Amino acid sequence: MSVIFDFNGTIIFDKAIVEESWQQFFCHHTGVKYTVQQLNQYIHGFNPDVTIKHFIKDDFTKEQLQELIDEKESIYRQLCQKHQNGIYKLASGIEKFFDELKKRNIPFTIATAAPKSNVDFFYDSLKLDRWFKKDDIVCSDHSFPGKPNPEIYLRAAKRINTDIKDCVIFEDAKSGIQAAINAKAKTVVGVSSLLTKKQLQQLGADIIIENYQDLDLLLKIV
Repeated sequence: MSVIFDFNGTIIFDKAIVEESWQQFFCHHTGVKYTVQQLNQYIHGFNPDVTIKHFIKDDFTKEQLQELIDEKESIYRQLCQKHQNGIYKLASGIEKFFDELKKRNIPFTIATAAPKSNVDFFYDSLKLDRWFKKDDIVCSDHSFPGKPNPEIYLRAAKRINTDIKDCVIFEDAKSGIQAAINAKAKTVVGVSSLLTKKQLQQLGADIIIENYQDLDLLLKIV
């Protein structure tokens, strides 16, 4: 058995930071202060280029699109630093879970729609080297389609030398749950940081958790 974690909304519960960063970004570029409800359908679990193209309908060159992504993610990281002692932190209980997975020699890694610049930031600021090899983390690099396409999870399984059919995937967003199901993972665990338990069940999550406080339950899952 192996474990793959999404990142935003799964390892850190940063919903408010993600939404604020997109609001600031789009307000700057469009003059519109989109509501959270208007943004939500296209931000959580999606690669940033998909979100930008949806709200700013323009024919961007590859370079222009990357500049916009870099700008938006810079806003996000600044907000994370602002909330370093508040909501920007690892989800409660997850450090003990990581410790136990490592102790039991259960392979685990991260598969995230975030770009490499954010992964580098997370890796350093949250000291993820305690549990993860940076080279095992799969992130958005424009070389494969984003979630709900299963490719990100198939690549993550290969990084830790395991069959996706032997993987437990932890996810919080609609597109991520769908990607995990499309990948034919053994078990899909829905983390209710963004969606309700009922919504996660309707999407097809096998098990739903609110947090990582119940270590005994988590170890039974994996």
